[in-house]
Amino acid sequence: MSTALVTGAARGIGRATVMRLVDHGWRVVAGVRDPSAVTFDHDDVAVVQLDVTDAASVRQGVAAAQQFAGGALGAVVSNAGYALLGAVEDVALDEVRAVFETNTFGALAVVQAALPAMREAGGGTVVFVSTVGASLPTPLLGAYRASKSALNALAEVLALEGRPFGIRVGRVEPGMVATEFSKATRRSGSITDPAGPYAPLGAALIAGMGRWRAGYEVTADEVAAEIVRIIEDPDAEQVTLVGDDAKRLHGSDEDAILDFLGAEWPRR
Repeated sequence: MSTALVTGAARGIGRATVMRLVDHGWRVVAGVRDPSAVTFDHDDVAVVQLDVTDAASVRQGVAAAQQFAGGALGAVVSNAGYALLGAVEDVALDEVRAVFETNTFGALAVVQAALPAMREAGGGTVVFVSTVGASLPTPLLGAYRASKSALNALAEVLALEGRPFGIRVGRVEPGMVATEFSKATRRSGSITDPAGPYAPLGAALIAGMGRWRAGYEVTADEVAAEIVRIIEDPDAEQVTLVGDDAKRLHGSDEDAILDFLGAEWPRR
């Protein structure tokens, strides 16, 4: 029985992916920051402490996952991440560094820890949970987009590097997902000031996101189903858009995004 490691597995897409994998006959290691706050009532699920922003935690978490697997992991699902809301003009650089630490460097650290054993074993699959937002010029989400765009670039290169060793790489790019992800979004810079220069755009963005959620939201389980499909299908495409909104918006320009959000802001 193969074993998969899922990061950010406490809730949302991560937790749904754990349960989907178990239903498909996998043993799963759920990587979470606080194991005491997470339970999975299944013998084939092990919960390990894994904070992707802490190098020692990553090493120990991946080692524990490999011990549970009895060797190399069959799959790694890089899911841990969060969003940062702020204008490019004044978003705090410390906050930008932090979002990159989780969304980009943290994902890379987990892969670097897990990949040597997978390569030596002759195969495995890595799936990155990205977002359609990585290709969208959504206002006030520039830092988040940058962190996910960098992740996508790493995934594309890894797909080529891993090919001779039987390692497949895929990623999912969902649109709006019915999780608590929005509650974990951090705000930075003048967007936090109701009288700030970007306050009108922030209000329009939040209202537009609400309409977006009401019209297009998919479930975490739907995203998890695509992740498992990528892991189990050797012919799966490298990039999978999840949700009608993702398919509609992918590659849209600035004006198209503003129109979709219903945001009153100068057009080109």
